Amino acid sequence: MAETWRLTVRDGPRVERAAFATLEAALDELQARTVELAGRPRRGAVDLKVRRFEADEIVVARIELRGPQRWVPKVRAGMDVHADASVEPWVGGAAKAEVEPEPGEAPWHALRRALGAAGA
Repeated sequence: MAETWRLTVRDGPRVERAAFATLEAALDELQARTVELAGRPRRGAVDLKVRRFEADEIVVARIELRGPQRWVPKVRAGMDVHADASVEPWVGGAAKAEVEPEPGEAPWHALRRALGAAGA
């Protein structure tokens, strides 16, 4: 059976899904969608009177990559776009771990490096 990489984009209430034949193609689309979503106008903090959420704590969009297996994917990774337009790459499933970009490295290059993908 052919390898399939699945990309899920959660942008507020909207959810879009796409499938790709290669990891590189999926990562290229992840990068394009991240740049698009991070380029939107920034939002401010949210004060709920009980707790205040700063803009860098609020995730407004999440792009998740899974694959190549369908039911129990070997790879789970993605990007979180925050309300202040910052981007945070991560790997893992339920126990997500942030991928720390090296100095001068773009977040999507850090994610590619963490996944061992070419084109970093």
